[in-house]
Amino acid sequence: MDVLKPGIVNIGGRCYRVNPLQQQEYWEPDDDDEYQGPASCSLEEPCDELDIQETEKGYTYTMDVPSAFFGLIIGKKAETKKKIERETQTQIIIPRAGKDEDTLVIRSTQRRGIISAKNRIDLMVESARQRTPFTHFVSFPLNSKAIQDSFLDFKDDVLRECYGDEGLDETIFQKPAKLHLTVGTLALMTRKEVDRAVELLQKCKEDFIDAILENRPLVVDVRGLKYMNDDPSQVDVLYGHVTPQDGSNKLQLIADSLMEQFTSSGLMQRDFDRVKLHATLINTIFRQEPDAEGKKGTQDTKGDRGHDRGDRGHDRGDRGHRVRESFDAKRVLQKFEDHSFGEYCISAIHISQRGSYGADGYYLPASKIALPT
Repeated sequence: MDVLKPGIVNIGGRCYRVNPLQQQEYWEPDDDDEYQGPASCSLEEPCDELDIQETEKGYTYTMDVPSAFFGLIIGKKAETKKKIERETQTQIIIPRAGKDEDTLVIRSTQRRGIISAKNRIDLMVESARQRTPFTHFVSFPLNSKAIQDSFLDFKDDVLRECYGDEGLDETIFQKPAKLHLTVGTLALMTRKEVDRAVELLQKCKEDFIDAILENRPLVVDVRGLKYMNDDPSQVDVLYGHVTPQDGSNKLQLIADSLMEQFTSSGLMQRDFDRVKLHATLINTIFRQEPDAEGKKGTQDTKGDRGHDRGDRGHDRGDRGHRVRESFDAKRVLQKFEDHSFGEYCISAIHISQRGSYGADGYYLPASKIALPT
């Protein structure tokens, strides 16, 4: 991360800067986590929308927090929790380990103490969430039988005509049934968060998707190859370009609007201003993990960040970057640069579950909305 352009987290409609020097490549709730203090932002802002209850002894607030982050809030020997309580003059009540609860309670004699403690916990949780492997992603399936057959023909042709090219073998090709376009990834840690994402997708359909499509099918061409680094002899990910057949910007508009709505809700982190409209065809991470969907929030080892967060990067759950063997794509690009995989009528938008698959080989949906066909 560029220290001159620190990351931004969106919490409750407010934006906060995150100190990149305090971020780690991964987070696990172990004994080494210690609270480093708030990021550079105002933690004392009043928030009239909070449901803070007045009691005989002061105030109390019940806060939604995934139990996976309780260890981070408690810290080594409970020092993190004690520090927040001391500095905000609050009492933080966290459920005991083993209880299936995703809420904690903040008590204080002063309302502003609860607000301050909540904001500090929010920042800690959101920062940790950015380093947590994603659980779901918003996707457009691109896996009709015709597209899958065309992709398999492409794979056979590439392996035959580019045989012997460094790093190129059948293990790095995407599975045909999993071909898709990713809008963005989601770390949904509780049932309530999954429900929020499902409701938001349906709301997006009602608010703008139906109006953009005007009850007309969204037919796209999958054609041409793209890569996202400067050296075609050292490529990690090769993509197929996806464009609406009618030349309109409908697909881009829907994808960007979905990203905007999900990032504004706090369910998705924004990496780019626009969604890159492409489908992963080859990814060298498949060499080590044949069923990998990709990893969240990591940087491509060649310098350019991949836009499809559902299909790239390193495993943030691992302690450090794993080494990837790139492949030489020069001849693939020369011979197949304008290859056509066919047309596809996008019939649905999914909230796909990472690592779970249906009978057709595609990711199981937590929810999906139908589009005109």
